[in-house]
Amino acid sequence: MSLVEREHVLDQLTTVLTRTAGGNGHVVHIGGPGASGKTALVRAFGERVTSGGALLLTAACSRAERGVGGGVLAQFAAGLSAEATARLGRLLDAERLEDDADPHQAARQQPHAIREACEALFDIAREQPVVLVADDVEYADACTLQALLYLQRRLSGTRIMVVLTESDHSRHLNTLFRAELTRMPWFTGVRLAPLSPRGVAAVVAEELDQRTATALAPAYHAMTGGNPLLVKALVQDHRAAAFIEADHRADGVVTGEAFRQSVLACLHRWEPGMLDVVRAVAVLGENATPELLGRLLGRKTSSVVEVLTALNHTGLLDDGRFRHPAVRAAVLGDVGADDLATTHQRAAGLLYAEGLPSADIAGHLSAAGAAAAPWAVGVLRDAADTALAEHRPERAVEYLKLARTACPEDDAAGRAALVAALAAVQWRATPSVVSRHLPELRDASERGLLGVRESRALLRYQLWFGRTGEARETLRRLEEAAAESPNSPSATEHRALRDWARWLHPTVAAAVPSATGDRRAALARDHQEDLVAAAERVLRNCWAPDSAPEAAAYALLTLAVCGEVGRAKRWCDTLREDMGTGGVATWKAVLADVRAHIALLEGDLGTAERQARLALTTLSSHNWGPAIASPLAALVLATSAMGRHDEVEAQLKRSVPVAAQNTWHWAVYLRARGHAHLAANRPHAALADFEACGELAVHWELDLPALLPWRSDLAQAYLRLNRVDRAGELVLAQLERPTADTPRVRGVSLRVLSSSIELKQRLPMLREAAALFQGCGDQVELSVALAVLSSAHHALGEFGAAKVVAKRAVRMAEACFAESLCRQFLPRGLVLDEVDGEEEPEVDSGTAAATAHEPDDLATLSTAERRVAALAALGHTNREISRKLYITVSTVEQHLTRVYRKLKVRRRTDLPTGLPMGALDMWVAEAPTFPAPATTTPGPTPGHAPVHRPVRDPRQAARPATGGAVRR
Repeated sequence: MSLVEREHVLDQLTTVLTRTAGGNGHVVHIGGPGASGKTALVRAFGERVTSGGALLLTAACSRAERGVGGGVLAQFAAGLSAEATARLGRLLDAERLEDDADPHQAARQQPHAIREACEALFDIAREQPVVLVADDVEYADACTLQALLYLQRRLSGTRIMVVLTESDHSRHLNTLFRAELTRMPWFTGVRLAPLSPRGVAAVVAEELDQRTATALAPAYHAMTGGNPLLVKALVQDHRAAAFIEADHRADGVVTGEAFRQSVLACLHRWEPGMLDVVRAVAVLGENATPELLGRLLGRKTSSVVEVLTALNHTGLLDDGRFRHPAVRAAVLGDVGADDLATTHQRAAGLLYAEGLPSADIAGHLSAAGAAAAPWAVGVLRDAADTALAEHRPERAVEYLKLARTACPEDDAAGRAALVAALAAVQWRATPSVVSRHLPELRDASERGLLGVRESRALLRYQLWFGRTGEARETLRRLEEAAAESPNSPSATEHRALRDWARWLHPTVAAAVPSATGDRRAALARDHQEDLVAAAERVLRNCWAPDSAPEAAAYALLTLAVCGEVGRAKRWCDTLREDMGTGGVATWKAVLADVRAHIALLEGDLGTAERQARLALTTLSSHNWGPAIASPLAALVLATSAMGRHDEVEAQLKRSVPVAAQNTWHWAVYLRARGHAHLAANRPHAALADFEACGELAVHWELDLPALLPWRSDLAQAYLRLNRVDRAGELVLAQLERPTADTPRVRGVSLRVLSSSIELKQRLPMLREAAALFQGCGDQVELSVALAVLSSAHHALGEFGAAKVVAKRAVRMAEACFAESLCRQFLPRGLVLDEVDGEEEPEVDSGTAAATAHEPDDLATLSTAERRVAALAALGHTNREISRKLYITVSTVEQHLTRVYRKLKVRRRTDLPTGLPMGALDMWVAEAPTFPAPATTTPGPTPGHAPVHRPVRDPRQAARPATGGAVRR
């Protein structure tokens, strides 16, 4: 490496050498921070000395040889002739006293020996110039320093030049020597400064290339402070990175073994006091103030400040902090494990005495691997809470584990609280690990050592792993506690827990009497407004200490079932943002599972598949436990609707724990498997699964169509087997159940029921179903309803209408990946790529686009235009529209022309799916109206109010083709 930004100093030394050769002896002292390039400078100068004919005598001083008398002089003598070396013998012998020698005699001999040795140099200098170079003179022995002082006092008129290098950090060494040295007129002091950013770029360009230098020089300078030794080490690591994988990368800088060794070389070459300070800085980190460093090391603050200043100049530190984490890592890696642990223990006690944050203290306790102080448990527990609030659960687990080992054996309650807290944190990342704590937590619960919150968490763990017997006992204790204070806030929280268990774990909830005596599910008991408010209350507090992803999932599903799908999606997104990254695998998996089921409710098969796969990959099977049936069900439903039967079969082969059969997830899984059988044309297998699903719903007293519309599923299987009468009975029975008036359930019921009534009565029923699906946003069911409507038009001989509606159905199905499912319901033999039978109004091609329409465009339509567009979208001809709306055909054509222009479409098959299909008041007149369900839940259904009209007896209004008693 060339002497970048050192050339002027080299020229200055050369000038002094020229003057020395003319008989003007001189002393040059070169100072500067450690590792600033002093040695490289004097070596380059030595080459000029020898090339100029002068005699060069060099010596490298070392801290290890400082006690060796005359050691540096011996190095000088190595460059002399045998005769001159003999003249130095008396001086060297005076320093090599035996143990039994007379020290007073040696003291009398030394001045004479020094004078004789210097006279020998003067004699040599008369023949040729002599240059003495002592590198790191601060480590020279006392005899050598005395000889150098004797020599420099007599340099006038000689041809001897003395060059000494010394680091700034050694100013407290040899102070008398330095004071004597600088008072002579033939003394020159030079100080080397760290490299500037431009100098660093020049070094890198010389070693690598200009392009790399331009890219890396700023980072190199920021990391090293311009220390030449460290810059060169970074260049070496950069070269090595081309052949091996580097461990550390930051801002393009590669730090490897060369950098680590250079840092350690700097530290070990300097004074031990500097090494102690820099290690203390590495241990204390951001708390490394001069005062705390002094207390940790037992040194005065002023002494620490002096060392920190020197370290700042070397480039290792910047304002008392490491410039780069790799420097700190190198320092800590050089400390023995026992010494490092002891230092961390002392640092923890020091920070605790200073009242610093618990997180800082806990970091030292964790690094020490032990916590023996009586205050350690409280500090670690507080630090774990802080880490959890910062979304760093892995750090919280580390602190809680250490606190558990530090907790006294006789503090049973404290140990139980720590285990409960540890389980709560681990649950968010690896639920399977929590199973190890269950025996200890169950024992603590039986002994009354757990609080209500911890007991609720224990219940969730036991239910997750299918430990129903233990869960029943835990739930019984919680019921007893709730009965003691029925009006407390805790009782309200217990009611939410009971509702969750009632829905997802009905066998356990049914086995334990409720404190209120109410066994009904929340959907059958409460108003939907109350359910929505309660669900959002849970979601707002879902990061509380006793929160769990299962509780959030229950709240989100409650919102979705109550018709608040959009609100449930927004809450999902909010929770994902709030939980951050890392250590929350359980949260991510459960939220992905819920999001998949929400996507199924709105007919978004692509999202449902992605989220279900995400749930299954985020948590492994053994972490999911019995709950794995839920994401599997979502994935099976999505892929079967897409027609990907091979993938469905692969998922159905996955193992589901037997314990899942005691959970609601099993009923959902049976339903999904039944639809997979139905899509694969296995109606008998589907029939068995749907019947088993229904039996569970009835047995668990959760026979609510909003949760599980198993009757309409079973009816579809019966339709495949041509059991039309039985299908109609099942749907009519479903419409009489509570929650059957929710838009999606009612829409599916009407669609399925339409296949069991006379052909002429199907159109209004299917149009109402389409309107309901349009309102609730279920794209898959809407496409299927339109396909069935197309088949009805086709069967009635209305081929133009059938084709228009079929095209809309297929287009919508393609958008939601349900084309395979939709085509199963289209009329056979219908060719969709033919030109529509009816003339379309001419539209300017410059303003028309086949599918370009925005939701805001719909607001530009007038009421009359919306009615015409809605009927045209359902396949009605212009003449039929004119009859229904009591307007002329010309008026219909004018309305359609304006609709096409405003929506930027060219034909009725391009009309957007967002058109409101709410013209039911006009469809009523053409066929008997279909009844509303006989029983509804209290309160309106959010998001949609079904059209209920007074009619005659339901069985008379829409009776199946053949009779039969209504069952279930």
